[in-house]
Amino acid sequence: MLKFARYLPNYGWLPTVLTVDPEFAAFPSTDETLLQEIPPEVKIIRTRAWDPFRLYGRFQGKKKADAVEVGHVGGKLGFKRVARWLRGNVFLPDARIGWVPFASRVVRKLVQEQKFDAIMSTGPPHSSHLVGMAAYKASKLPWVVDMRDPWVEIYYRDQMYEGRIANKIQSTLERRVLSTASAVVSVSKHVGLGLKRRVQMQHYETIPNGFDPADILQNQATRTRKEGAFTVAYIGTYTLRRHSNALVVALQKLQATIPVEVHFVGKVDSEALERYRVNGIPIEELGYLPHNEAVAYMQEVDIFLLPLPRVQGHNGAGDVSGKVFEYMSARRPILALGPTEGDLADILNQVHAGNIFDYEDQVGMFDFLKSCLESRKDAWPINDEALAEYERPRLTGRLAHLLDQLSKSDS
Repeated sequence: MLKFARYLPNYGWLPTVLTVDPEFAAFPSTDETLLQEIPPEVKIIRTRAWDPFRLYGRFQGKKKADAVEVGHVGGKLGFKRVARWLRGNVFLPDARIGWVPFASRVVRKLVQEQKFDAIMSTGPPHSSHLVGMAAYKASKLPWVVDMRDPWVEIYYRDQMYEGRIANKIQSTLERRVLSTASAVVSVSKHVGLGLKRRVQMQHYETIPNGFDPADILQNQATRTRKEGAFTVAYIGTYTLRRHSNALVVALQKLQATIPVEVHFVGKVDSEALERYRVNGIPIEELGYLPHNEAVAYMQEVDIFLLPLPRVQGHNGAGDVSGKVFEYMSARRPILALGPTEGDLADILNQVHAGNIFDYEDQVGMFDFLKSCLESRKDAWPINDEALAEYERPRLTGRLAHLLDQLSKSDS
């Protein structure tokens, strides 16, 4: 949403952003430097919220940020199970539901007192779409629902001990939001197919995630790849769901040729880290880096690791991590793990950005790592024309075109 807010003014659309005041919410990480990307003419309105993550952190004696894990809650086992049950059966559609009454009150007043041409809500958290619905009901303006991730098919729902009643509520909320919206946008073809299968929508489009060329130009000039160890890097939250023992074995075999290091930027599960260490793979934890530093760091690595979360009963064909696009813009090869037939596989093939393997395909992973090592000093043969399709300004233009169409049909 940040990049849409940055580039929509170039297409004649001036956003007003309604969001939560961070004083009243807990997040796993925040990056205040990103605020510098928002044009000064874009107005940002922040509201209060009631956030159960803050309360959960107090019970555990943790800071706000440490109480939040992406998609679920952590902590000691017994308390964690209770907290997850509450998250899956009480805080619906998600734990950000405490923002909805505050934001809905503000947004109703906004659309009644000021002139707007369209409404857009983005999620997750999908509770944001309930605020979007409040704005739509108060104004009857065209409403775009932006689905960054699935709703009822989100991969971590199996951890929430969700009961039958909660499941029905989630499905009802999703159907009500998506069928009411003037248009629905999602980031991948297979996510869209899932939405179409469950809900009759008025209009649907796929607008994928992407990368901002301005970020690359700003941060690549002073960075060069380090010699010595062959560096494998993962940027983001790394959990056991993403771990592959076969990859560790492939890295062990590669160590017979060259020293190997695995770098993690972001939050990492300690048990997952240990599985590398006990097998003799050196680890470097860089922690959280501001976005500009992370982009610059990406110029230093030899290969990116991109494992999709493994979930029983979830084929993951529509899972496309947003980080793949910045990986591709860094022009380093990508070793992905997940469905070998799906949207991520299609993108990697289209851009010639790397390869995706089954989590147990040790031979395939090793052969790919070896080929990357052999061509280490050469530029990775990215398809520039295909890569350009994922530039943020161009993707924002597609959103602006949709908004133009909706506003014209509404007038």
